[in-house]
Amino acid sequence: SIDVYKRKIKPEKHFGISSDHKNLAFVWEVEKIEPVLKEIFDLVTEREPYFGISDHFCNSFFRNLQGETKERAKNFLLDYCKANFSDSNKMNVVVDIVRHSMKEMFNEILLLFLSLSQDRGIFSKIWWRGNGTSGSGNVILADIEMADWRNILSIVEKSTVGIKLIPIKKYLNEQIEYCLKSGDAERQMRFLDRY
Repeated sequence: SIDVYKRKIKPEKHFGISSDHKNLAFVWEVEKIEPVLKEIFDLVTEREPYFGISDHFCNSFFRNLQGETKERAKNFLLDYCKANFSDSNKMNVVVDIVRHSMKEMFNEILLLFLSLSQDRGIFSKIWWRGNGTSGSGNVILADIEMADWRNILSIVEKSTVGIKLIPIKKYLNEQIEYCLKSGDAERQMRFLDRY
């Protein structure tokens, strides 16, 4: 029953739950597991705050999938996106999964979202590039972030939705411009620190 699956799969409540220690991809071997997973996704999303740090717990269901199970998982994510595109919390879970465990789906999920919603407010609350930037050495973090935003914009440009995407494209260009200014300021500070 669904309750049995929930008890076995549902982690104990705590902040910042991580999927690092779990691999629950075996669930795709269960016939008609999708409704159960939908309930688990909804439950975890409602009860566990997710701040975009490390992988979301739900990645546990999508690690190293192959063949038919991967197709089922892909269809599940597409259906979950269609049902929840207006909920940025649930979309953040989907996007986190496609960023970490199902990378080949990122463009497809982004374009599907755009076909369903052109709402700048919702789009801006989804962590399309993750939440934060890290680097080492002499890396300019704003340059990494800018490259991510440019890549996202290039995918958005492939959408057939048309002029309805102007607010989202404007948002992306604002992010790119902000990163450009931040990067220049960071370079200037480094230059001045040397002398």
